[in-house]
Amino acid sequence: MDALESVKKHLASIGFFRDFTAAEMSHVYHNGFFKICQPGEYLIHEGGVDRTLFVLITGMVEVTRSGTSSLQRVLATLGAGSIFGEIAFVARQVRSTNVIAREESLVFQLEEKHFSGLPAEMKVKIQQQAVKLLMDRLEAVKKVTGYEGPVGQGEFSPP
Repeated sequence: MDALESVKKHLASIGFFRDFTAAEMSHVYHNGFFKICQPGEYLIHEGGVDRTLFVLITGMVEVTRSGTSSLQRVLATLGAGSIFGEIAFVARQVRSTNVIAREESLVFQLEEKHFSGLPAEMKVKIQQQAVKLLMDRLEAVKKVTGYEGPVGQGEFSPP
């Protein structure tokens, strides 16, 4: 199996791409949205200002945040199919965490400059996926904190 066929096989199993048409997937395959990251390589730097959305195709990454000491605290370990970078991508916020490859990893990497050149239907699908992920994460925070108010309506003030 050649490299492109291998990528196609992996992408078919990732929910982020589920609603993409064959033409849209062809656009994804042939327009340089993929990057191979080596162990220890930073994909996202805490405090950074880029607007890049990532989908982990293969491999494993860690999400970390600087602690009070010089050590970084591991917040999560993500595997294939995980989406990250959505907050800065959607909300144009400064990066709040680091994301570091822990093994050789293949990522779909969508930078803002490339996003603006995508066909309109693809942009809508990507934005919908990013917003859905944000809403899912807000719901998870609500469960952990016990917050019972509405999400997205006014200030979020945990109990």
